[in-house]
Amino acid sequence: MIKRSVAWLCVLANLLLASPAMAKTVECLVKPSYDIVVSQSSVQLANPQTNVIIMPNGAVMLNGQSVKTKPAIQKEAKQFQAYLREQLPLFENRAYWQLNDVRVAFETAIREKLGNKSELLKHLNNLHAQLTDLLHKSIQTKDGVTYFYYQPFNNIKKDGEDIGEKVFYKILGDSITSFNLFKNYSAIKKIAKQEWKEQKVILKSFDEHVCELISDIDNQYNHLMIGLN
Repeated sequence: MIKRSVAWLCVLANLLLASPAMAKTVECLVKPSYDIVVSQSSVQLANPQTNVIIMPNGAVMLNGQSVKTKPAIQKEAKQFQAYLREQLPLFENRAYWQLNDVRVAFETAIREKLGNKSELLKHLNNLHAQLTDLLHKSIQTKDGVTYFYYQPFNNIKKDGEDIGEKVFYKILGDSITSFNLFKNYSAIKKIAKQEWKEQKVILKSFDEHVCELISDIDNQYNHLMIGLN
């Protein structure tokens, strides 16, 4: 249960939790294979093999070459880039909000059970900072340009669980050193049980939303590529 409470912050994007209960959730089968850059002038989807640039009017460049498209394909490309312009910033904002919302919920519970001077608060803030940085490596907006990186995104669950596990052992070590192991265990057990009950529905819904979004993006990308080839 201690590990479950720490793992509660290992949310994102497919933002799952490192806990037995969340392990029952069906993992999203779609794994994007391209980075996305959304700027005012264009939307770019690129990996080592393919580089697609879509202009706001639907004009397309493929691997550095302008592509003459049929009106239906140009319309599809125009709608796709507009969809990415709208959805990626929304996803980024919701992911950061969700991560912070879980942190606040745990912080409140820790203060109520262990007091404002609990060392667990320091570990919680450290965990939140590391997971925020992990999310930042997957999606970020800088100077009006949104960047999505597929490799960090596809690994975010595993990397988040690794971070949570390290923090868990740090908490355990500090508890033993300060002779507060059983006190902390009892309090964290209660916190984990309460927060799991209150948050699991919200987090499951968010996980499903992320999977639906990524699946939709991937379907549109693959359909467009068929039309361009």
